Amino acid sequence: MKKSDKHTVTPNAVNTENIENIDDLRAQMLEMQMEINILKESVNVLKKDPSVDQTALKNREKAVIIDALKSKYSLPDLCKKLNLPRSSYYYQETSMCAEDKYLEIRKRIVQLFHMNRNTFGYRKIHMLLHNEGIIVSEKVVRRIMRQEQLIVKQKRTKNITLTKVK
Repeated sequence: MKKSDKHTVTPNAVNTENIENIDDLRAQMLEMQMEINILKESVNVLKKDPSVDQTALKNREKAVIIDALKSKYSLPDLCKKLNLPRSSYYYQETSMCAEDKYLEIRKRIVQLFHMNRNTFGYRKIHMLLHNEGIIVSEKVVRRIMRQEQLIVKQKRTKNITLTKVK
């Protein structure tokens, strides 16, 4: 037997191996392109550092990235790449579109706060709302005031310095 006979491979076997190899390389290329696009969108949409760990992102942030990229890639692929269950994506999508259920109360709290020269805290605002017949928790009032950045002006104490007379 000749040495060349040992190493001969049929052309059909070589072609099928090459085709499988090419398909694997294409799949890897598409996966890497998806990763690059996800990193770009995390920078553009979220204004986050591209080196941030994708698993450390919140579900809402992941949903925003998926919204930006779902025209290019399929939803299951994006969800799988970002480790976000599809149900969580749809939950975030509906919660982002939902209206603020405290919108009217929010407006009234801001109005009351400014009517009282920015001096009433959440307890007095809660009391005023209760007197108007609006029933809402103190915690809700406190949270809305924090979100609207309604900060009570603190009265400054004056330091009185006394000098000794000789």
